[in-house]
Amino acid sequence: MLTGTVRTVRGLGPELRILFVTTLLFRSGTMAFPFLAAYLIEQDGYSSRQIGAIVAAYGVGALIADLGAGAMLRLAPARTVMIGGLVGNAVLVVALPFAHSAALLVAGTFLWGFFYEAFTPAAYAETVRYARDGDRKVAFSCNRLAINLGMGIGPALGGLFFAWWPAGLFLINAVLVLAAAGFLMARTSGGARAGERHSGHGGWKAESTRGETRFWSIFVLALPIHLAYALPPTFLSAYVIHERGLNSLWAGAIFFVNATAIVLFEVPLNTAMREVSHFRSLLIGYALAGSGFALMGMSDSGPALIGATALWTAAEMIVFPALLYYVSEVSDASTTGRNMGLYSAGVNVGLIAVPQLSLLLTTGHGASSPWFAVGAAVGVAMLLIVLIRRNSYLWLTEPEVQNVPLPTPPTGS
Repeated sequence: MLTGTVRTVRGLGPELRILFVTTLLFRSGTMAFPFLAAYLIEQDGYSSRQIGAIVAAYGVGALIADLGAGAMLRLAPARTVMIGGLVGNAVLVVALPFAHSAALLVAGTFLWGFFYEAFTPAAYAETVRYARDGDRKVAFSCNRLAINLGMGIGPALGGLFFAWWPAGLFLINAVLVLAAAGFLMARTSGGARAGERHSGHGGWKAESTRGETRFWSIFVLALPIHLAYALPPTFLSAYVIHERGLNSLWAGAIFFVNATAIVLFEVPLNTAMREVSHFRSLLIGYALAGSGFALMGMSDSGPALIGATALWTAAEMIVFPALLYYVSEVSDASTTGRNMGLYSAGVNVGLIAVPQLSLLLTTGHGASSPWFAVGAAVGVAMLLIVLIRRNSYLWLTEPEVQNVPLPTPPTGS
Protein backbone atom coordinates (compact mmCIF):
# COMPACT_ATOMS: atom_id res chain seq x y z
CA MET A 1 0.00 0.00 0.00
CA LEU A 2 2.75 2.43 0.97
CA THR A 3 4.64 1.74 -2.26
CA GLY A 4 1.50 2.46 -4.26
CA THR A 5 0.97 5.72 -2.38
CA VAL A 6 4.55 6.85 -3.06
CA ARG A 7 4.13 5.92 -6.72
CA THR A 8 0.91 7.95 -6.94
CA VAL A 9 2.50 11.01 -5.35
CA ARG A 10 5.50 10.76 -7.67
CA GLY A 11 3.09 10.48 -10.60
CA LEU A 12 1.50 13.85 -9.86
CA GLY A 13 2.22 16.71 -12.24
CA PRO A 14 5.19 18.95 -11.31
CA GLU A 15 3.05 21.75 -9.85
CA LEU A 16 1.10 19.31 -7.69
CA ARG A 17 4.33 17.69 -6.46
CA ILE A 18 5.59 21.16 -5.48
CA LEU A 19 2.32 21.78 -3.65
CA PHE A 20 2.62 18.40 -1.87
CA VAL A 21 6.12 19.14 -0.55
CA THR A 22 5.18 22.71 0.40
CA THR A 23 2.13 21.50 2.32
CA LEU A 24 4.14 18.78 4.05
CA LEU A 25 6.80 21.28 5.19
CA PHE A 26 4.19 23.79 6.28
CA ARG A 27 2.09 21.33 8.28
CA SER A 28 5.21 19.74 9.81
CA GLY A 29 5.92 23.19 11.22
CA THR A 30 2.57 23.23 13.01
CA MET A 31 4.07 22.62 16.43
CA ALA A 32 3.52 25.82 18.41
CA PHE A 33 -0.28 26.00 18.37
CA PRO A 34 -0.95 22.54 19.90
CA PHE A 35 1.19 23.64 22.87
CA LEU A 36 0.04 27.26 23.05
CA ALA A 37 -2.25 26.76 26.06
CA ALA A 38 0.44 24.79 27.92
CA TYR A 39 3.00 27.51 27.15
CA LEU A 40 0.69 30.26 28.43
CA ILE A 41 -0.02 28.33 31.63
CA GLU A 42 3.74 28.10 32.27
CA GLN A 43 4.01 31.89 31.97
CA ASP A 44 1.93 32.09 35.17
CA GLY A 45 0.36 35.41 34.27
CA TYR A 46 -2.90 34.55 32.56
CA SER A 47 -6.23 33.34 33.86
CA SER A 48 -8.00 30.35 32.33
CA ARG A 49 -10.54 32.73 30.77
CA GLN A 50 -7.75 34.77 29.15
CA ILE A 51 -6.05 31.62 27.83
CA GLY A 52 -9.37 30.44 26.41
CA ALA A 53 -9.87 33.77 24.63
CA ILE A 54 -6.32 33.71 23.25
CA VAL A 55 -6.72 30.19 21.83
CA ALA A 56 -10.22 30.94 20.50
CA ALA A 57 -8.94 34.03 18.66
CA TYR A 58 -6.85 31.70 16.48
CA GLY A 59 -9.97 29.87 15.30
CA VAL A 60 -11.78 33.13 14.61
CA GLY A 61 -8.86 34.39 12.53
CA ALA A 62 -8.83 31.15 10.54
CA LEU A 63 -12.57 31.43 9.91
CA ILE A 64 -12.20 35.02 8.64
CA ALA A 65 -9.46 33.85 6.25
CA ASP A 66 -11.77 31.19 4.84
CA LEU A 67 -14.64 33.63 4.41
CA GLY A 68 -12.33 36.12 2.73
CA ALA A 69 -10.62 33.59 0.43
CA GLY A 70 -12.65 34.66 -2.59
CA ALA A 71 -11.68 38.30 -2.11
CA MET A 72 -8.00 37.44 -1.62
CA LEU A 73 -7.91 35.28 -4.74
CA ARG A 74 -9.68 38.02 -6.61
CA LEU A 75 -6.89 40.44 -5.75
CA ALA A 76 -3.86 38.13 -6.00
CA PRO A 77 -2.86 34.80 -7.61
CA ALA A 78 -3.24 31.68 -5.49
CA ARG A 79 0.52 31.14 -5.37
CA THR A 80 1.02 34.68 -4.03
CA VAL A 81 -1.67 34.15 -1.39
CA MET A 82 0.03 30.94 -0.24
CA ILE A 83 3.45 32.57 0.02
CA GLY A 84 1.98 35.59 1.83
CA GLY A 85 0.16 33.30 4.26
CA LEU A 86 3.34 31.33 5.00
CA VAL A 87 5.50 34.41 5.53
CA GLY A 88 2.87 36.13 7.66
CA ASN A 89 2.46 32.94 9.68
CA ALA A 90 6.20 32.75 10.37
CA VAL A 91 6.43 36.42 11.40
CA LEU A 92 3.52 36.08 13.84
CA VAL A 93 4.87 32.86 15.36
CA VAL A 94 8.23 34.49 16.08
CA ALA A 95 6.62 37.61 17.53
CA LEU A 96 4.14 35.93 19.90
CA PRO A 97 6.61 35.05 22.72
CA PHE A 98 7.44 38.76 22.95
CA ALA A 99 3.81 39.73 23.58
CA HIS A 100 3.29 40.03 27.32
CA SER A 101 -0.34 41.10 27.61
CA ALA A 102 -3.54 39.16 27.01
CA ALA A 103 -4.81 41.83 24.60
CA LEU A 104 -1.69 41.63 22.43
CA LEU A 105 -1.81 37.84 22.44
CA VAL A 106 -5.47 37.81 21.39
CA ALA A 107 -4.64 40.14 18.49
CA GLY A 108 -1.53 38.14 17.63
CA THR A 109 -3.22 34.74 17.63
CA PHE A 110 -6.10 36.16 15.57
CA LEU A 111 -3.63 37.26 12.88
CA TRP A 112 -1.71 34.01 13.24
CA GLY A 113 -4.88 32.00 12.57
CA PHE A 114 -5.69 34.24 9.60
CA PHE A 115 -2.30 33.78 7.92
CA TYR A 116 -2.22 30.07 8.75
CA GLU A 117 -5.59 29.39 7.15
CA ALA A 118 -5.08 31.68 4.13
CA PHE A 119 -2.89 28.92 2.68
CA THR A 120 -5.63 26.26 2.58
CA PRO A 121 -8.25 27.64 0.13
CA ALA A 122 -5.46 28.86 -2.15
CA ALA A 123 -3.90 25.38 -2.11
CA TYR A 124 -7.27 23.85 -2.97
CA ALA A 125 -7.64 26.32 -5.85
CA GLU A 126 -4.20 25.31 -7.13
CA THR A 127 -5.15 21.64 -6.93
CA VAL A 128 -8.23 22.34 -9.04
CA ARG A 129 -6.14 24.35 -11.48
CA TYR A 130 -3.43 21.78 -12.11
CA ALA A 131 -5.26 18.44 -11.72
CA ARG A 132 -7.08 16.99 -14.69
CA ASP A 133 -10.74 16.34 -13.97
CA GLY A 134 -10.41 12.55 -13.83
CA ASP A 135 -7.43 12.78 -11.46
CA ARG A 136 -8.78 15.47 -9.16
CA LYS A 137 -10.11 13.16 -6.44
CA VAL A 138 -6.70 11.46 -6.23
CA ALA A 139 -4.98 14.86 -6.20
CA PHE A 140 -7.10 15.95 -3.23
CA SER A 141 -6.24 12.66 -1.50
CA CYS A 142 -2.54 13.40 -1.96
CA ASN A 143 -3.08 16.90 -0.58
CA ARG A 144 -4.77 15.39 2.49
CA LEU A 145 -1.89 12.94 2.83
CA ALA A 146 0.58 15.84 3.02
CA ILE A 147 -1.61 17.55 5.63
CA ASN A 148 -2.03 14.41 7.76
CA LEU A 149 1.64 13.47 7.61
CA GLY A 150 2.67 16.98 8.56
CA MET A 151 0.11 17.20 11.35
CA GLY A 152 1.53 13.95 12.73
CA ILE A 153 5.16 15.05 12.50
CA GLY A 154 4.68 18.61 13.81
CA PRO A 155 3.00 17.96 17.18
CA ALA A 156 5.27 14.94 17.80
CA LEU A 157 8.41 17.05 17.32
CA GLY A 158 6.73 19.87 19.20
CA GLY A 159 6.35 17.67 22.26
CA LEU A 160 10.09 17.00 22.29
CA PHE A 161 11.06 20.63 21.79
CA PHE A 162 8.52 21.86 24.35
CA ALA A 163 10.11 19.70 27.04
CA TRP A 164 13.55 21.09 26.15
CA TRP A 165 12.95 24.75 25.23
CA PRO A 166 9.31 25.95 25.30
CA ALA A 167 9.92 29.41 23.81
CA GLY A 168 12.18 27.93 21.12
CA LEU A 169 9.22 25.95 19.84
CA PHE A 170 7.92 29.14 18.20
CA LEU A 171 11.26 29.77 16.47
CA ILE A 172 11.51 26.22 15.11
CA ASN A 173 7.92 26.45 13.89
CA ALA A 174 8.73 29.67 12.03
CA VAL A 175 11.87 28.20 10.44
CA LEU A 176 9.94 25.27 8.96
CA VAL A 177 7.15 27.52 7.67
CA LEU A 178 9.72 29.85 6.06
CA ALA A 179 11.36 26.77 4.50
CA ALA A 180 7.99 25.93 2.94
CA ALA A 181 7.68 29.49 1.62
CA GLY A 182 11.24 29.40 0.26
CA PHE A 183 10.68 26.06 -1.45
CA LEU A 184 7.47 27.32 -3.06
CA MET A 185 9.10 30.55 -4.28
CA ALA A 186 12.17 28.71 -5.61
CA ARG A 187 10.06 26.17 -7.51
CA THR A 188 7.62 28.68 -9.03
CA SER A 189 8.47 28.83 -12.72
CA GLY A 190 8.23 31.97 -14.82
CA GLY A 191 5.49 30.37 -16.91
CA ALA A 192 3.48 29.57 -13.83
CA ARG A 193 3.81 33.16 -12.62
CA ALA A 194 2.59 34.48 -15.94
CA GLY A 195 -0.32 32.08 -16.02
CA GLU A 196 -1.36 33.01 -12.50
CA ARG A 197 -2.44 36.48 -13.53
CA HIS A 198 -5.29 34.98 -15.50
CA SER A 199 -6.45 32.32 -13.03
CA GLY A 200 -9.54 34.34 -11.98
CA HIS A 201 -10.48 32.25 -8.95
CA GLY A 202 -11.91 35.07 -6.85
CA GLY A 203 -15.34 35.82 -8.27
CA TRP A 204 -18.15 36.80 -5.92
CA LYS A 205 -20.93 34.84 -7.60
CA ALA A 206 -21.30 31.89 -9.97
CA GLU A 207 -22.01 32.59 -13.60
CA SER A 208 -25.28 30.63 -13.50
CA THR A 209 -28.12 30.14 -11.03
CA ARG A 210 -27.47 26.41 -10.98
CA GLY A 211 -23.84 27.07 -10.08
CA GLU A 212 -24.96 28.95 -6.97
CA THR A 213 -27.73 26.60 -5.87
CA ARG A 214 -25.63 23.47 -6.38
CA PHE A 215 -22.79 24.87 -4.32
CA TRP A 216 -24.97 26.01 -1.45
CA SER A 217 -26.81 22.69 -1.35
CA ILE A 218 -23.56 20.73 -0.93
CA PHE A 219 -22.26 23.35 1.51
CA VAL A 220 -25.25 22.72 3.79
CA LEU A 221 -25.12 18.95 3.33
CA ALA A 222 -21.40 18.90 4.19
CA LEU A 223 -21.90 20.70 7.52
CA PRO A 224 -22.96 17.51 9.39
CA ILE A 225 -19.74 15.86 8.20
CA HIS A 226 -17.66 18.81 9.44
CA LEU A 227 -19.42 18.68 12.80
CA ALA A 228 -18.98 14.91 13.04
CA TYR A 229 -15.26 14.94 12.30
CA ALA A 230 -14.65 17.78 14.75
CA LEU A 231 -15.81 15.42 17.51
CA PRO A 232 -12.78 13.04 17.68
CA PRO A 233 -10.07 15.72 18.12
CA THR A 234 -12.12 17.73 20.65
CA PHE A 235 -14.08 15.10 22.60
CA LEU A 236 -12.72 11.60 22.05
CA SER A 237 -9.97 11.53 24.72
CA ALA A 238 -12.30 12.77 27.46
CA TYR A 239 -14.99 10.33 26.31
CA VAL A 240 -12.72 7.29 26.35
CA ILE A 241 -10.95 8.07 29.63
CA HIS A 242 -13.56 9.79 31.77
CA GLU A 243 -16.89 8.59 30.38
CA ARG A 244 -16.02 5.00 29.45
CA GLY A 245 -13.45 4.56 32.23
CA LEU A 246 -10.82 3.10 29.92
CA ASN A 247 -7.05 3.44 30.08
CA SER A 248 -5.63 6.42 28.16
CA LEU A 249 -3.78 3.91 25.97
CA TRP A 250 -7.08 3.12 24.26
CA ALA A 251 -7.49 6.79 23.28
CA GLY A 252 -3.97 6.74 21.87
CA ALA A 253 -4.72 3.51 20.02
CA ILE A 254 -7.80 5.05 18.39
CA PHE A 255 -5.83 8.05 17.15
CA PHE A 256 -3.06 5.70 15.95
CA VAL A 257 -5.49 3.51 14.00
CA ASN A 258 -7.09 6.55 12.41
CA ALA A 259 -3.80 8.20 11.39
CA THR A 260 -2.12 4.99 10.19
CA ALA A 261 -5.09 3.92 8.09
CA ILE A 262 -5.28 7.32 6.40
CA VAL A 263 -1.57 7.35 5.56
CA LEU A 264 -1.57 3.78 4.25
CA PHE A 265 -4.91 3.48 2.52
CA GLU A 266 -6.46 6.84 1.55
CA VAL A 267 -4.55 7.44 -1.67
CA PRO A 268 -4.82 3.80 -2.94
CA LEU A 269 -8.51 3.73 -2.01
CA ASN A 270 -9.31 6.90 -3.94
CA THR A 271 -7.19 5.71 -6.85
CA ALA A 272 -9.31 2.56 -6.95
CA MET A 273 -12.51 4.66 -6.70
CA ARG A 274 -11.42 7.08 -9.41
CA GLU A 275 -14.36 6.22 -11.66
CA VAL A 276 -17.00 6.03 -8.91
CA SER A 277 -19.57 8.81 -9.26
CA HIS A 278 -19.94 11.71 -6.84
CA PHE A 279 -23.28 10.39 -5.67
CA ARG A 280 -22.07 6.87 -4.93
CA SER A 281 -18.85 8.04 -3.27
CA LEU A 282 -20.73 10.39 -0.95
CA LEU A 283 -23.46 7.82 -0.28
CA ILE A 284 -20.86 5.24 0.79
CA GLY A 285 -18.91 7.79 2.83
CA TYR A 286 -21.95 9.21 4.62
CA ALA A 287 -23.32 5.73 5.37
CA LEU A 288 -20.03 4.58 6.90
CA ALA A 289 -19.61 7.84 8.83
CA GLY A 290 -23.13 7.82 10.26
CA SER A 291 -22.90 4.20 11.37
CA GLY A 292 -19.35 4.60 12.71
CA PHE A 293 -20.18 7.61 14.90
CA ALA A 294 -23.39 6.01 16.16
CA LEU A 295 -21.41 2.90 17.13
CA MET A 296 -18.96 5.10 19.06
CA GLY A 297 -21.88 6.04 21.30
CA MET A 298 -22.94 2.42 21.71
CA SER A 299 -19.45 1.01 22.40
CA ASP A 300 -18.16 0.65 25.95
CA SER A 301 -15.00 -1.41 25.42
CA GLY A 302 -11.68 -0.65 23.78
CA PRO A 303 -11.98 -3.20 20.93
CA ALA A 304 -15.53 -2.05 20.14
CA LEU A 305 -14.36 1.58 19.96
CA ILE A 306 -11.51 0.53 17.65
CA GLY A 307 -14.03 -1.22 15.39
CA ALA A 308 -16.25 1.87 15.28
CA THR A 309 -13.18 3.98 14.55
CA ALA A 310 -12.34 1.75 11.58
CA LEU A 311 -15.77 2.57 10.11
CA TRP A 312 -15.59 6.35 10.46
CA THR A 313 -11.96 6.33 9.36
CA ALA A 314 -12.92 4.47 6.17
CA ALA A 315 -15.63 7.08 5.67
CA GLU A 316 -13.13 9.90 6.22
CA MET A 317 -10.85 8.52 3.50
CA ILE A 318 -13.75 8.50 1.04
CA VAL A 319 -15.94 11.44 1.94
CA PHE A 320 -13.45 14.30 2.23
CA PRO A 321 -11.74 13.83 -1.16
CA ALA A 322 -15.20 13.23 -2.66
CA LEU A 323 -16.59 16.44 -1.15
CA LEU A 324 -13.62 18.51 -2.32
CA TYR A 325 -13.87 16.99 -5.79
CA TYR A 326 -17.60 17.64 -5.97
CA VAL A 327 -17.23 21.26 -4.78
CA SER A 328 -14.60 21.79 -7.48
CA GLU A 329 -16.97 20.30 -10.08
CA VAL A 330 -19.90 22.57 -9.20
CA SER A 331 -17.62 25.64 -9.13
CA ASP A 332 -17.04 27.59 -12.32
CA ALA A 333 -13.58 29.03 -12.93
CA SER A 334 -14.43 32.38 -11.35
CA THR A 335 -15.78 31.05 -8.04
CA THR A 336 -13.34 28.23 -7.26
CA GLY A 337 -11.50 30.29 -4.64
CA ARG A 338 -14.67 31.55 -3.00
CA ASN A 339 -16.22 28.09 -2.83
CA MET A 340 -13.08 26.40 -1.54
CA GLY A 341 -12.78 29.10 1.12
CA LEU A 342 -16.39 28.64 2.19
CA TYR A 343 -15.92 24.86 2.27
CA SER A 344 -12.90 25.34 4.58
CA ALA A 345 -15.00 27.71 6.68
CA GLY A 346 -17.42 24.86 7.27
CA VAL A 347 -14.55 22.78 8.68
CA ASN A 348 -13.64 25.58 11.10
CA VAL A 349 -17.28 26.14 12.07
CA GLY A 350 -17.33 22.50 13.16
CA LEU A 351 -14.16 22.87 15.24
CA ILE A 352 -15.49 26.02 16.90
CA ALA A 353 -19.04 24.78 17.54
CA VAL A 354 -18.56 21.14 18.53
CA PRO A 355 -16.88 21.65 21.95
CA GLN A 356 -19.82 23.81 23.07
CA LEU A 357 -22.44 21.48 21.56
CA SER A 358 -20.78 18.45 23.16
CA LEU A 359 -20.87 20.10 26.57
CA LEU A 360 -24.57 20.92 26.21
CA LEU A 361 -25.48 17.44 25.00
CA THR A 362 -23.47 15.52 27.60
CA THR A 363 -24.84 17.68 30.41
CA GLY A 364 -28.45 17.02 29.50
CA HIS A 365 -28.47 13.67 27.69
CA GLY A 366 -25.40 11.65 28.68
CA ALA A 367 -21.90 11.03 27.38
CA SER A 368 -22.97 9.09 24.30
CA SER A 369 -25.35 11.75 23.01
CA PRO A 370 -22.82 13.75 20.92
CA TRP A 371 -21.91 10.61 18.96
CA PHE A 372 -25.55 9.71 18.38
CA ALA A 373 -26.36 13.31 17.41
CA VAL A 374 -23.66 13.61 14.75
CA GLY A 375 -24.39 10.09 13.47
CA ALA A 376 -28.05 11.00 13.05
CA ALA A 377 -27.19 14.33 11.39
CA VAL A 378 -24.94 12.59 8.86
CA GLY A 379 -27.69 10.02 8.21
CA VAL A 380 -30.24 12.76 7.54
CA ALA A 381 -27.81 14.51 5.19
CA MET A 382 -27.30 11.23 3.31
CA LEU A 383 -31.05 10.85 2.83
CA LEU A 384 -31.27 14.44 1.56
CA ILE A 385 -28.55 13.72 -0.99
CA VAL A 386 -30.63 10.78 -2.24
CA LEU A 387 -33.70 13.02 -2.50
CA ILE A 388 -32.04 15.93 -4.37
CA ARG A 389 -29.77 14.02 -6.76
CA ARG A 390 -32.21 14.27 -9.70
CA ASN A 391 -32.87 17.99 -9.21
CA SER A 392 -30.57 19.81 -11.62
CA TYR A 393 -30.68 23.00 -9.52
CA LEU A 394 -29.45 21.17 -6.42
CA TRP A 395 -27.20 18.42 -7.79
CA LEU A 396 -24.69 18.02 -10.61
CA THR A 397 -26.01 15.02 -12.51
CA GLU A 398 -23.63 12.38 -13.81
CA PRO A 399 -24.23 12.96 -17.55
CA GLU A 400 -23.18 16.59 -17.06
CA VAL A 401 -20.02 15.49 -15.24
CA GLN A 402 -19.13 13.09 -18.06
CA ASN A 403 -19.53 15.80 -20.67
CA VAL A 404 -17.44 18.47 -18.93
CA PRO A 405 -14.28 19.01 -21.01
CA LEU A 406 -10.99 18.41 -19.23
CA PRO A 407 -9.25 21.67 -18.25
CA THR A 408 -5.93 22.35 -19.94
CA PRO A 409 -3.14 23.01 -17.42
CA PRO A 410 -1.31 26.34 -17.90
CA THR A 411 1.88 26.24 -19.88
CA GLY A 412 5.20 26.53 -18.20
CA SER A 413 4.54 23.91 -15.52
